Amino acid sequence: MVIAAPAGSTSVREGFNRTSPLPVWLRVTLVLFAAIALFDDLRALESVDQAPATMVVIAVQMILGYVSLALIAWRPGIASALLLVPLALALFTHNYGFTLICAVIVTIATVSMLPRVMTIIYSVILATWTITAVVVESTTDVLWIMGTPLVTGVLIGVALRFFVIQHRENKARLRSIEAAHQQLREQERLELARDLHDVVAHELTLVTMQAAGSHRQNDPVVLHDTISTMENAARSGLQELRTLLHILRESPGAVSRNDNSSGLTTGSLESLVDSLSASLTAAGFSVTVNTVDGFEKLPTSVRGTAARILQEASTNIIKYAPAGSTCLLSLTTDANSVMIRTENELQQSYRSDDGEFPMTSGYGLHGIQERVALLNGEVTYGPQDDRWVLDVRIPFGDA
Repeated sequence: MVIAAPAGSTSVREGFNRTSPLPVWLRVTLVLFAAIALFDDLRALESVDQAPATMVVIAVQMILGYVSLALIAWRPGIASALLLVPLALALFTHNYGFTLICAVIVTIATVSMLPRVMTIIYSVILATWTITAVVVESTTDVLWIMGTPLVTGVLIGVALRFFVIQHRENKARLRSIEAAHQQLREQERLELARDLHDVVAHELTLVTMQAAGSHRQNDPVVLHDTISTMENAARSGLQELRTLLHILRESPGAVSRNDNSSGLTTGSLESLVDSLSASLTAAGFSVTVNTVDGFEKLPTSVRGTAARILQEASTNIIKYAPAGSTCLLSLTTDANSVMIRTENELQQSYRSDDGEFPMTSGYGLHGIQERVALLNGEVTYGPQDDRWVLDVRIPFGDA
């Protein structure tokens, strides 16, 4: 049968074996002090006129007292236990001076470094020893002569214990703050990466596709229109990039975790849908647009997220849909949510045997999922009947 030890006894046992947290220089100082003081007191003992047996007991008392003082450098629990022996011998030799010095220093270490239970036990033993000394010496002067230094040692130990605890708590708090700051920096980097992707990807994709198509175009009028489209796309991307940089300069590190918009000026959703539709048409797609009114009343975060989703979806259509194919941009709303749906034909050459699309980086779709998740929305996407479909629902209000 196994009997579990009480929690208090476990605490005392662990405290008894606890390693001293003192720095190396202080450990060396304690050991040197104990060694020098022991050597000096042993030499002084030669001139004391006492019986040989008493001299031996005093010498043992000195050795054990200073050894307990040196042990503070490694095991303060063992040092406090060992000190009880010279304290007991002092009651018989009536020699308290050096033992009292060792007791005060060991008391400071015990109270400041050992667990509370062990500190209480040690303090009770120390008080009992002081009362016993008063009885043995038959004078209350002993109470003041020895009690005052010991109480002072206890108070100093309590003060050191308080400062040590505060230091540990401050270090733990600092680590917590540093971890929180690191998490915020990671969040800011994620927000910035997402915003840069939103700003640059659509316009650069449009410019790239227009430039690629212009190589096969000989009509000067069409080439002029293509160049105009590329110029407008480049200017639009540059303007949004400038807006992002302006926001970063005005409010460094102020990317809000609760603000799910891109942080850029996107204008009205109707204007954005018209602009994206024009970009898709200029890229050679047949665009079907389905929108309703009333988007101005939506929260800013919802409007900003919807704008970025539409922009990312349009970018993917330009990049991956077959040239000249049909596509759909749908933006509707009901009493408590915004619905976004985009469709485009699949290009067979982009599809691998397992149905994946290796040419996609996935950053855009991951960004859409992250934005919608922050607003407690839903996202589904994938191939349906040879078409790529993206469905998004973003709740607002009390939804």
